[in-house]
Amino acid sequence: MFLPVSPRCLDAALGYEMVMNRAISAIRNCFRSIVRGNGPTSPGTPIGGRQDSALRPVLLASERNDDYQTLQALLQDTKWSVVRAFSLGEVFSFCDCLVSPVVLVDRHFQGSNWRSTVSSLLNPAASRCLILLSDVFDSYLWNELVQHGGFDVLARPFERSEVLRTLAFAQKHCEAGWPRLHLAHENGASPAGGAK
Repeated sequence: MFLPVSPRCLDAALGYEMVMNRAISAIRNCFRSIVRGNGPTSPGTPIGGRQDSALRPVLLASERNDDYQTLQALLQDTKWSVVRAFSLGEVFSFCDCLVSPVVLVDRHFQGSNWRSTVSSLLNPAASRCLILLSDVFDSYLWNELVQHGGFDVLARPFERSEVLRTLAFAQKHCEAGWPRLHLAHENGASPAGGAK
């Protein structure tokens, strides 16, 4: 039976399939290393045995093909894998399924104002690090994004070292509770742990 699938859904499914194929490869490698006696030794150790070797998908919400192709090329042979979403609904669906809370959003995603996109994606219960993709970067844009709960701005054209640094930094902050702790601090509440 053939089900009609839109090209956007197919592209998203292929991106997810690539993530799953890389995860399966990592599982195979993990089992091979266990058989050889040098596999993970403690429960909770990520697939691959080391904390740094776990596959980490990053969600890209952009209608621009050049963003997707450039990021795919820059992140090839790294621990990051790009999964693409074409609508806010897809972003929410993928965020519920993916391990990585790092979301890259084009400043003009779906022709909307980036502020409304950021506020719809970030809520008090979410622990997503939202990185805005923009053709321009200035301290005013960055400051306003952070005030809205976003994490950082990546300016085009993307540079591999900057993309990798930003993703790694965002991942660490998400694991520590960003943006909940940041927003609680901005609103005058005590962050988790009681210290302000």
